[in-house]
Amino acid sequence: LGASRAQEATEQVPSTDWDLCEIWHATSKDGFTWEEQGVASPRPPKPIPGWRSVATPDILVWRGKYYLYYQAFVEPSGTRGDWCPTTASWANSPDGPWTPTGKQLIPFGKKGEWDQDATHDPHPVVYKGKIYTYYKAAYNKWPDVRDEYAVGLGLAIAEHPLGPYAKSRLNPVLNSGHETTFFPFKEGIAALAIKDGNERCTMQYAEDGVN
Repeated sequence: LGASRAQEATEQVPSTDWDLCEIWHATSKDGFTWEEQGVASPRPPKPIPGWRSVATPDILVWRGKYYLYYQAFVEPSGTRGDWCPTTASWANSPDGPWTPTGKQLIPFGKKGEWDQDATHDPHPVVYKGKIYTYYKAAYNKWPDVRDEYAVGLGLAIAEHPLGPYAKSRLNPVLNSGHETTFFPFKEGIAALAIKDGNERCTMQYAEDGVN
């Protein structure tokens, strides 16, 4: 249908290609040829966050357990933009079974703040013994001109993968990017910021993971 026709979406007809999604997994012996293994994280029953769709996953291995982070939609994408929180499931094996937490991990900002409606594209990194989870928020969703798409990348820090999380007082720590890739580099963390914002398509580095 497209985001502009989200009101027409049904329980069987998605509004976008990331609506009515489940998270699957595949395995490979050589990193090139992959074989689908089935659903890793299905949509939970209504009204648990993610009942409408679960999408844009990332994974963290921490002390012998596996944590799958993803966006949890409770309405068709495009209804009010992409308003949804970040949640997670965990397992003792990468093959599952996965246990959903059913809760929002990173709190939304207050009304009027840059992340008041969403915490997208979670990307956890282990840094200095803590979980640094970077996330995106878009506060001008569905613009007519892509160059005016207002987006930022924030940081929330926790002692455990499932929280509780405290957001950095310097948020947003990046003013550009979309599904941004973060990884340990030298003493700090590097980021590959693609697509949106005035610093899109850049590599950036923060020695402290923040500045």
